[in-house]
Amino acid sequence: MAAAKLNTLLQTKVIESQSEGCYLLGKLEGILSRSIEEKTETYSFLIPLVRTLVSKIYELLFMGLHLPSLPPTNGSPSFFEDFQEYCSCDEWQVYIDKYIIPNMKQYEENSFRHDQEQMALYWKDCYEAFMVNMHKRDRERGESKLKFQEYFVEPFSRKARQENLRYNSMLKQLNSQHTAVLRQWRAVQLYLLSERGPWSEMKQQPIHWKLSNVENFSRMRLKLVQNYNFNSHQDASDLRDNLGVHPTQPSSESLLLEAVKQVKVSDLEDDILELPEEDTAVILNLDEKDEQSQKEKLILSEDCELITVIDVIPGRLEVTTQHIYFFDGSTEKEEGVGSDFKWHLSQIREIHLRRYNLRRSALEIFLTDQTNYFLNFSKEVRNKVYSRILSLRSPNISGTRSPQELFKASGLMQKWVNREISNFDYLMQLNTMAGRTYNDLAQ
Repeated sequence: MAAAKLNTLLQTKVIESQSEGCYLLGKLEGILSRSIEEKTETYSFLIPLVRTLVSKIYELLFMGLHLPSLPPTNGSPSFFEDFQEYCSCDEWQVYIDKYIIPNMKQYEENSFRHDQEQMALYWKDCYEAFMVNMHKRDRERGESKLKFQEYFVEPFSRKARQENLRYNSMLKQLNSQHTAVLRQWRAVQLYLLSERGPWSEMKQQPIHWKLSNVENFSRMRLKLVQNYNFNSHQDASDLRDNLGVHPTQPSSESLLLEAVKQVKVSDLEDDILELPEEDTAVILNLDEKDEQSQKEKLILSEDCELITVIDVIPGRLEVTTQHIYFFDGSTEKEEGVGSDFKWHLSQIREIHLRRYNLRRSALEIFLTDQTNYFLNFSKEVRNKVYSRILSLRSPNISGTRSPQELFKASGLMQKWVNREISNFDYLMQLNTMAGRTYNDLAQ
């Protein structure tokens, strides 16, 4: 089918120059010689093409002069066999090599060289346009990404942070109110059931005492205070003695305390909502003014541990421009026996670097009311908290990173030599500077 179409094209083609005829004959001869060498059926399809082409370029290429032995193409029945045999003779090969091939190459060079250059330029322009469009697409994609982050991601993240802060602040307020209610209830309970209270006769439990952590200037603890959270650890004793654990009935005091713990903050809010709108607005304005006048800025918030003689209480320390807060995070806090406390910066008398479990990770803070607290952090956090508290420059705060410097600045030895302080006071102060503490039994 393809050979027939090519034959039709050759019959209608007007060959205008010798170089064009040499080009067509040279291309056709290369395929023809390969088909003869390989003995394929392609030769039978090419013979009509050869017959048509030779008849059109016979006079143009002077083939009668150069190829006198060329078989006639004017309908000879034996042209198939004669031309196949003629292609292997020297006359045909010399004519092809010396005349047809050079003209074919010259025609290719003259005809396609300019087209190749134009094609190369065209593809170069296409590649450059492609690269420009690709860079433009990448730039537009980057701009779109930045706009998406600016108009969607950043506002969403900012709003999410605000909501998280609001939610955490609300939880902190709820916990503070809950703790305040428990403390108020405990204070009222102690007042009513105290030794001189109106309901003192109703108190059937024995009174227990404990050593107060308030010290005098010689660091002696001489005061006993009533222990309202006494625990005999009877269950632990029974387990130690293999007696089993005996379930105990909850006391009326614990039941009342549990009832208070169930009080929701929403009940307090309902009382406010019952007020008229004008009164509520006035109260809110007053609250806002009080908050603005007493506003303090949070400087630092880190997880820590409160070290006591018999317990390690996990929690969180927050340092503000006015106060230092400790929020108890232990399970006892949920039972209303938490160790939350709040100090004003003016109450802090001394801060010392301490070790805990042989690691330089703790701080011991001494207050003006002769109490002290031992807090454990990680080493990097300890140094950061220490620096931040000292940077607040409270007039009562004194601290140093070296016990030697503190000892020299105190003039303690000279006071002892001059008999201004006793041996006991000298040794107690010396041990305090060296890192000894009542709060950690290992020291």
